[in-house]
Amino acid sequence: MENGYLKNYDRFVWLCWGMLYLTQVMQFLPQASLLEALVFPVVLLAGCYPSATYLSKHLLHKAMLRKRLRVFLWQFVALSAVSGAVCFAGSLLFWYLEQWGMFPPSELLSIPNPFYYFPTLFTGGFLINIIFCGLRFYEENLKFQKQLNESQLYALKAQINPHFMFNVLNDLHYYVENGDRLASVLLLKYSDVLRYQLYSGKKETVPLEEEIRFLQDYIEIERMRWEDKVEVKSNWETENPQLDFLPLILITPVENAFKHVSHSQVRKGYVSVSLRQNARTVRLEVENSKPDVPNVLKPDSGLGLENLRKRLDIAYYGRYSLTVNETESTYNSLLTIQL
Repeated sequence: MENGYLKNYDRFVWLCWGMLYLTQVMQFLPQASLLEALVFPVVLLAGCYPSATYLSKHLLHKAMLRKRLRVFLWQFVALSAVSGAVCFAGSLLFWYLEQWGMFPPSELLSIPNPFYYFPTLFTGGFLINIIFCGLRFYEENLKFQKQLNESQLYALKAQINPHFMFNVLNDLHYYVENGDRLASVLLLKYSDVLRYQLYSGKKETVPLEEEIRFLQDYIEIERMRWEDKVEVKSNWETENPQLDFLPLILITPVENAFKHVSHSQVRKGYVSVSLRQNARTVRLEVENSKPDVPNVLKPDSGLGLENLRKRLDIAYYGRYSLTVNETESTYNSLLTIQL
């Protein structure tokens, strides 16, 4: 809704001006001729338009950036007085035009002294400026909030676990030292993962199939690293692979599964990843076996899920669920997103 408002803001402003014009025409019709009722509001609104536009589009934006709203308040009062004076000059012109017979006498300007209209016209200009500055203030707040959300998302995206990178580099070094052909395969897969993180991760959305391909590359790297110590199962079902999706949103549960999976010589561990996309619903379920001896939790343990929840709150607030179930032998996470 907010993005739609931002995209159509200028149209909405023109709609407001049109509504003001029609309101004044309907107000003046019982008091003046049709021609005068149609033309007089044009003159009044033309007197208000420059100050309202300059205040809302330029001065307010500058005041918000520089945090000088007190200066803007004085500018607001001064330009409101100017617009009131211009509108008064326009009404004075119409008063004389009626006196000269250009328009038939009307109840619209029947007061002998047209200066009685100045307080009313000043108040009208003041209210019009409030309306359009209020609209612009709301639009600017939406823009600032959108920029803040985007910066938060970018910062959270960058918090992918760096231990994965170091582990892969250590494995690459081992394979290269031993002349293992897996070194080149692992390097190619890791370059694909890095490319996605560095380039696609900066985009607002990516096709769902790109996010899935990234997960598959990540899982394949982990499969090679753990060799026969961990059994890896994965299942991917998508109805619309081109569905727009937030990048790097699904990696955390998968990353945690490989980080905490059991991998002893006695008992083979396992990681199971299942993704299903139906209509506009994406469902990711990840499960891993737990080691017999619990891992010692580090101070930063749980930050991955915390960052994931923050990103989900920003992008899909009210349209996702993230549940974690833990038993003595398994750890299961289920993420459902309504796009």
